[in-house]
Amino acid sequence: MSINILHLITGLPIGGAEKVLLDLCANLDKDTIKNHVIGLNDEKDFTDDFKDIGIQVENLNMTKSPKSLIQTASYINRYIDEHNIEILHTHMFHPLIFALISKLKHPKLKVVFTSHNVDIGSKLREVITYALKPFRDTDIVFSKDMITSMYKKDTVVIPNGIDIAPYQKEVEKNEKFTFISIGVLRHQKNQLFLPSTAAYLKDNGVENFEIAIVGGADASGDMREEIADEIKKHGVENEINMMGSRRDIPELLQKAHCFVMPSHFEGLPIALLEAGAAGLSVVSTPVGAIPSVVDAESGYLAKLDEFAKVMLEVVTNPKEAEKRAKNLQKKIGEEFSIKSMASSHEDIYKRLVS
Repeated sequence: MSINILHLITGLPIGGAEKVLLDLCANLDKDTIKNHVIGLNDEKDFTDDFKDIGIQVENLNMTKSPKSLIQTASYINRYIDEHNIEILHTHMFHPLIFALISKLKHPKLKVVFTSHNVDIGSKLREVITYALKPFRDTDIVFSKDMITSMYKKDTVVIPNGIDIAPYQKEVEKNEKFTFISIGVLRHQKNQLFLPSTAAYLKDNGVENFEIAIVGGADASGDMREEIADEIKKHGVENEINMMGSRRDIPELLQKAHCFVMPSHFEGLPIALLEAGAAGLSVVSTPVGAIPSVVDAESGYLAKLDEFAKVMLEVVTNPKEAEKRAKNLQKKIGEEFSIKSMASSHEDIYKRLVS
């Protein structure tokens, strides 16, 4: 007999947390786990991907109006009843509120929470998350460094995992030296910073390079216009390539030379793991759980005031960058597989219903 699990997530745009959930559902034991997915808002990019692997998905198109919030809570409770849901796995902050309502109506319901980020959004959200601890059964984070008082004392550490195979095919590199950034265009990811790094590289004599910015807008932000203004301001129209949302991420990574992530905050970003699996050198800010993956032997950690200088180092000392990239690729393959991540989640689900 299988365990019925409802994954509740803010929405299903093309993003890291959503990709984690998709890969998790695809790799959980289908004989043991029956997955259901509900996205609260109207973002639906990944909906068909879930359906393609046999996962039942609902998109609720929730708005911020009181009527919509009540209707959403009512729908989730009916869904739990109709599908005999035993575990409600909430992903990111907003689903926590509906988990509270569902737990009050279904006292035996088990609640799991994965925040997917070090910064949950605001101090108010941290207070609410702390206050809701008694209503949750298990919290999951990506590294022990993420654990704070808003999480339960017995919080479980499960690093994100990826399917390595798609990132290890033989693909010819771009003719231009390509730095690549992947992520939703919002303040957290800090793509607004990259035009200034392109200008720095130009000023220091680097030729025939580009910075590819891959990603689009979602409900949490849309910085396309601000980034475009910054590109024009620094005169790097020929060096920055705004590529929008893409689904050919493995190929884009393998054609590139260096992955850059100047984020203000992170959890354990899937894009960084994918870049490592593809054999790219990585330059990242030392935020979230990233230092648990990238160190001086396997990549480059740099604060923003040193970031452009480190990018220049990657271009001017390619042998060292390649050595670190190979170390990171080996580390990703050994420690961050999707199979290991799925197995750890299965253990939690089985324990909760036993």
